Amino acid sequence: MDFNHKKRIQIRFGDIDIMGHVNNGVQLSYLDLGRLDYFEQVYGQTIDWNDAALIVAHLEIDYLSPILLKDKIEVHTCIHKIGTKSVSMTQNIVDIATGEIKTRTNQVMVAYSQKFGESIEVPETLKIRIREFEEATIG
Repeated sequence: MDFNHKKRIQIRFGDIDIMGHVNNGVQLSYLDLGRLDYFEQVYGQTIDWNDAALIVAHLEIDYLSPILLKDKIEVHTCIHKIGTKSVSMTQNIVDIATGEIKTRTNQVMVAYSQKFGESIEVPETLKIRIREFEEATIG
């Protein structure tokens, strides 16, 4: 899978658990940083999510290899499918030096209206911008 978006992550000492690895929960915050940066890059600006948002409805995660304090990592993000009310996203946490995928995820994000408190259709503008950004990777 090709990834048009990569976000460098700085590992902090406080991210490390008693085993000397980046804590599983902390890795979720890395994914959040990658996801936020992805949408800002797709839109070309900071997004105001108060009216409508994409929220994570389903997350599959495989912790393939421990991430250590000295590792240099990036979160690779892509959307590979756009539905009527949802998008499917893949994110990997990758060791920059080796190319090894340390953590692999697949997610389904649902379009959600904060105003009405319910799911909505993915805004057409967002669909267009995602397709332009992803080009050939969307199926």
